[in-house]
Amino acid sequence: MAPRVEIQYVQFYTQGSAAKKVAPAVSPNTGSLPRMRRRKAQYICIDPVAILSIAVAACLLIMMAVGMTRLSAEQERTATMENYVQLLQQENAMLQAEFDAECDLEAIEKTALALGMIPAEEAQQTPIIVEAPQVPKVESVTLWDRIGTFLS
Repeated sequence: MAPRVEIQYVQFYTQGSAAKKVAPAVSPNTGSLPRMRRRKAQYICIDPVAILSIAVAACLLIMMAVGMTRLSAEQERTATMENYVQLLQQENAMLQAEFDAECDLEAIEKTALALGMIPAEEAQQTPIIVEAPQVPKVESVTLWDRIGTFLS
């Protein structure tokens, strides 16, 4: 069987000879404002290992950049020095050729003989023999001997 529906009579207020009720602007029951609820604090969890690894990576990146700039500066200096060495070698070859053209070996020999110098072939040579002193042979040193020597 179907449930029986309960009938409720609605009584609307109708204006008649009764006096109107004046409704107050603020209801007497609510004297205070509703309480403000606190927001829950939002925490951001920071992983110290992650922060440390990011800092290390940044330091390594900076050091690598500094190293690359130093390397490029040294490569430029090396290229400059190589060019300078080539220039000096060319100048040395030119000066050697000029010296060989102007050098008179016979005049130098006559001047040396006049000063009393003798040729190297005529000089007396005295051989000197030096014997190195013999070092007494040391028996094999053990580990304990080395430790004792170190501690003493």
